[in-house]
Amino acid sequence: MKDNTKQTKEIENFLARQIIDESQSKIPQGYEVVKNYPLQPPFSYASILYNTEKSNYLYFVDESKLNPEEVVIFNKLYRLIEESLESTTEQKEGQDFDDHLGMVLKENERAFSGLSSTSMEKVKYYLKRDVNGFGVIDPLMHDISIEDISCSGTEKPIFVWHRNFDSIPTNIRYPSNEILNAFVSRIVFRAGKHISSAFPISDLALQGNHRISVLYQKEVTPKGTSFTIRKFREDPYTVIDLIKFGTINLPIAAYLWMLVEAKMSFIIIGSTGSGKTTILNAITGLVHPDYKIFSVEDVAEININHENWFTLVSRSGFGLGGEGEIGMYDLIKAGVRHRPDYIVVGEIRGSEAYVMFQAMATGHGGLCTMHADGLESAVKRLQQKPMDIPPAYISLMNCAVVIKRVKESATGQSSRRAIAVSEIISSESSHAAFFWNPRTDNFDDDLEDSVMFKKMAEATGRDLAELLQEHKRRISILKWMLENDVRNYKKVAEIVGKYYRDPDSLMQKMEVGI
Repeated sequence: MKDNTKQTKEIENFLARQIIDESQSKIPQGYEVVKNYPLQPPFSYASILYNTEKSNYLYFVDESKLNPEEVVIFNKLYRLIEESLESTTEQKEGQDFDDHLGMVLKENERAFSGLSSTSMEKVKYYLKRDVNGFGVIDPLMHDISIEDISCSGTEKPIFVWHRNFDSIPTNIRYPSNEILNAFVSRIVFRAGKHISSAFPISDLALQGNHRISVLYQKEVTPKGTSFTIRKFREDPYTVIDLIKFGTINLPIAAYLWMLVEAKMSFIIIGSTGSGKTTILNAITGLVHPDYKIFSVEDVAEININHENWFTLVSRSGFGLGGEGEIGMYDLIKAGVRHRPDYIVVGEIRGSEAYVMFQAMATGHGGLCTMHADGLESAVKRLQQKPMDIPPAYISLMNCAVVIKRVKESATGQSSRRAIAVSEIISSESSHAAFFWNPRTDNFDDDLEDSVMFKKMAEATGRDLAELLQEHKRRISILKWMLENDVRNYKKVAEIVGKYYRDPDSLMQKMEVGI
């Protein structure tokens, strides 16, 4: 009887840890499947559901369920893994969770010999998910269509931002504060950080370079613990992807490419989630392969294929006094001493902006992002505390790309558009080289009066007509990549590098097919 009671308790404990609401484990009434695709087959799948009456979407996670026998095995292995991790003083270099799980299974082979291979694979899936992964939201982390995942407290559905369906709820929720707090504490601790009632706010990088922002318990929010995970793409978007999405067009991409070659400086302006870092990555991918790039960030989000690239990430201090803090200001000062051609800053918002502008004044190229709704408000922010950029320095930032989420009239879904690509003349004037027309969803340009092209002509001895011809040539290269689906960031960087080093040879290869 005791064994049966123990097994029943183990099953109850396992089910208590599961966050998928059992009332939503089946497709709810009134919804129909509009899209279905695998996440980690054969154990997890995603379905996009639509309710015609309510006119809303639901992201539905469908996972294989464990039967009572499999739950008992899961709990035994879970305890054995925990015990082995606690007793292991040194982990072998390169050993991952699969290796560790295999070792535990081999040491306890007899205890699990009666379980079928199918059941064992299912148990392994849940162990990887709950011990080494992100728990019940782990399937969402494997969906490349999801940009971010947000939880606003218990008993509320987890929301995701889907690239095709915008913000939609899921059939996942946390049933209690204890489970939610335990999940957040584990994730933060695994990232080598600390969170508590004394330090309830945390912003850090997770495994896989994903980014999480946490508000812990009810210290700063009456709804209790909440978090938002910004997902990191291993295969970042390139200018070819942005052209496909309609964020920019071919002429804009060719124009940015020419400015990057001339070591012009850029500022990417937009609101949260507008796609600033995406644009930043894409532009950085156009940098000459011989240039040295130095990037500085709070959390690592920049991902480029460039051999001569140094990346620095700021560090918070230790203890109550914050001893040992290394901020963005310190990192940029250190970066300038390494003589980079381009300094890339994930986001400027404080005194580090002044150091960056000083570096641009001495010939370094600059790339950065800033939260603002347009160029005018960005210029005002730059000149105010804590950035305090003198008006005479503003024109050192040559080009501003304003990115915004807009609603597509045809589908009603949101998309990103570079609503303006402006050349900064002074703190009070600018010239719109490109601007987005919301009625036609097209981009108009005014390159004939381009201030940057005139500056490049003076520096190189070429006239404006030659530069416009070069612009058309680069459009043809980008068009070729677009038509041949050359969009991988490594391949795009390779073709860009070939053009820098031997443009005529590349053009000839394109004519016959690379």
